[in-house]
Amino acid sequence: MSTSCILAPDSLNEWTLADPTSRHGHTLHGYHRSGDVRQTPVHFLHGNGFSALTLSGVAAGLPDDWPLWLTDVPGHGGSQQPKHRMPDWPAMALSVAQALRQNLADQGPAIGIGHSMGGVITLLAAARQPQLFKRIILLDPVLFSPELILGQQVMRVTGAWKRSALVRSVSNRRQRWPSAADMLRDLQQKTLYRHWQTEVLQAFVDSGSFDCQGERQLSCDPRWEGAIFGSYPRGLWHAVRHVKVPVDILVADNSYGFIRKSARRAARVNDHIRWQRFGHSHCFPMEQPAETSERILAIINDGRV
Repeated sequence: MSTSCILAPDSLNEWTLADPTSRHGHTLHGYHRSGDVRQTPVHFLHGNGFSALTLSGVAAGLPDDWPLWLTDVPGHGGSQQPKHRMPDWPAMALSVAQALRQNLADQGPAIGIGHSMGGVITLLAAARQPQLFKRIILLDPVLFSPELILGQQVMRVTGAWKRSALVRSVSNRRQRWPSAADMLRDLQQKTLYRHWQTEVLQAFVDSGSFDCQGERQLSCDPRWEGAIFGSYPRGLWHAVRHVKVPVDILVADNSYGFIRKSARRAARVNDHIRWQRFGHSHCFPMEQPAETSERILAIINDGRV
């Protein structure tokens, strides 16, 4: 296991693949750490507005010989934004799954680990293509309840989602800074990022923004991030009911109230799913990366298949 809080940059190789599901020539981007081919590969998928390396702190706590894959969700990091009229969660899940299929080649099924939106996308992918996953571990996934999904559907049809306080706030967030150092200092003052490990936040700055005309700019367009907050994961509960691989859900103590209720409901309707409480807040993978790695290893080593 790495002694650093995050994966060492020189241990990672960047990859870029054409998205076979895109009609517009989009590409997906991510990072890979090679390992012992006899070990099960692990795939990480981040949450909305973040980037692949925001989970590098958690990844660093796994054994050094485990092959690791970290993917930027479409429209984040180095992955290009789709041209969907609205964010399409199943389409993003398909894109990620197809890239994972190409990357894994003959390495066998992976352990899928996803945070927040990345957890839901991982679940959608595993339900549709179970051959790609040995098991999945979801870190405070935004498991919208059926009632919440219905409300989001109404808001999309009526256009009310655009007037949501959250969507407006996120869509208008700051996206440029004079430098990467200024971006880091500014984010450290924001409530969302205030308790992140410094190295993890720096990894987000490095991988979730880019140099543009002498400034540092977010890779994820705030309007895309806001649109995702105003969307919903079609087919989520069909995936919950039909997923066949083992699913473990970690639910934070201080997070969105619907997550715990939905995790409990999911475990009732599918015996492959179980859940437990873990972490202080929704961003616990970035705030408590070492502890999160320990919990993940405990889950993997419990012999459940």
